Amino acid sequence: MSRLNRTELQSLFQYAMVLTQHHDNAKDLLQSAVESYLCELQSGNAVKQKMAYIRQSIRHRYIDRYRHQQRWQEDTFEEQSSYDISPLNLEALHINQELLQQIWATLSTTEREILYHWAVLGLSTDEACEQLNMPRGTFLSKIHRLRKRCQPLMADDSSQGGSY
Repeated sequence: MSRLNRTELQSLFQYAMVLTQHHDNAKDLLQSAVESYLCELQSGNAVKQKMAYIRQSIRHRYIDRYRHQQRWQEDTFEEQSSYDISPLNLEALHINQELLQQIWATLSTTEREILYHWAVLGLSTDEACEQLNMPRGTFLSKIHRLRKRCQPLMADDSSQGGSY
């Protein structure tokens, strides 16, 4: 049986927190997803990528619970719009904690999830699109909108002496 170590559990919990923004709800999602994973193993089914399997299970449970409560936010995709898709290395930016909290509070669940897969997990655009089951154009347009929304906040912070 493939066990989960402390680091893997912490990573999965962080992902659940990214989605829920609530400690207890994140714990519930994690527990439910791990239970599903263990049942899958117990029934003799092989799980090739346990972390991806559990993250997907967390995501599906989150969507099910919050769609039911009408909390799942949908963004429209404007196919006709042109987007700046130049690469941005978010990991290289150093943003102070206060600015990060200010930006994070403005993000939707979908945007937090995109940033988690792309910036925290370090997945490529194609890998993140595959994990999120999202078309590449949609993913890139959301990144573009995130950049546009965050740039004024970061500019305000730098004019006040903040570092990023």
